[in-house]
Amino acid sequence: MKTPTLEELKVVSLQLPEKIPYLKMLVLFGSRARGDTHANSDWDFAALYDEELREEFCKDRGFAWFEVPGVIGQVFSLNSDEIDVVELHRASPLIAHFVARDGKLLYEKEPGEFDEFKQKALMSDVKMQELSHNLCQGIDEFLKERGLV
Repeated sequence: MKTPTLEELKVVSLQLPEKIPYLKMLVLFGSRARGDTHANSDWDFAALYDEELREEFCKDRGFAWFEVPGVIGQVFSLNSDEIDVVELHRASPLIAHFVARDGKLLYEKEPGEFDEFKQKALMSDVKMQELSHNLCQGIDEFLKERGLV
């Protein structure tokens, strides 16, 4: 199966609102966006939803909450088992930073949505170092509490 290009994904992504009407933005990130893929690279997508519309759309369709990776796979002709979708309103600040830094916009309902997201999510080097330090400290504490260090 031929791997679709970024431009092909952008064109085909125009079909997404018909199938995912609550989708506000879809961004490709990770190794596929950076261009450093390997044989086992998956497809990392970050999605921003209109939560009220999503709630309404999914309320009587129990499995609708879980169908986005399958729909993305179908629209982009990708194996849905190789697709990960991060919901941006639930993402950690670190994931949001990497989406903002490395992400390639595929779809946005309102022009400027991705630029606005990037302004909010991108962290300075100092902030990244602070976050990294705090994460390492948390891991150390976790390991010490369990007698593993």
